[in-house]
Amino acid sequence: MVKLDIQRAEKFEKKISGDVRKFLYDSQRKNMIDLEIRAEIDMEKIELKIKSMAQGYPALHLPYYIIFAKEIYSKKKKLGGQTLINELRILEDKWERRGLDFTLLEEIKNFYVPAYPKGLFFIMDVSELDGDKVLA
Repeated sequence: MVKLDIQRAEKFEKKISGDVRKFLYDSQRKNMIDLEIRAEIDMEKIELKIKSMAQGYPALHLPYYIIFAKEIYSKKKKLGGQTLINELRILEDKWERRGLDFTLLEEIKNFYVPAYPKGLFFIMDVSELDGDKVLA
């Protein structure tokens, strides 16, 4: 047991040495820069689009509409299908409760994630697992 711990410690020490870290960083540097550039371009597009969509709404709320759109962007990169739709409903509810206009929130959401046709996803009520409907 002690020998294994010593081996792990030695392996970890090699892993965090300056030369190894530099090699790993240098080998990933170009990809990291490319990802950051693409993300910054997307963020700028979001900001410009939301500024045009939010004209006529209080300017004080503009940063929050932009944050909402960026949250949609983040969710879209990680989720899909019904899970994405559910998460977007939660986001909409959060921002509406904070005082943003539901109509504009819905417009922003539908711009970035067009509505899915009804019946495309299977939705099950948890209560369907009660009683004689329990899955075997």
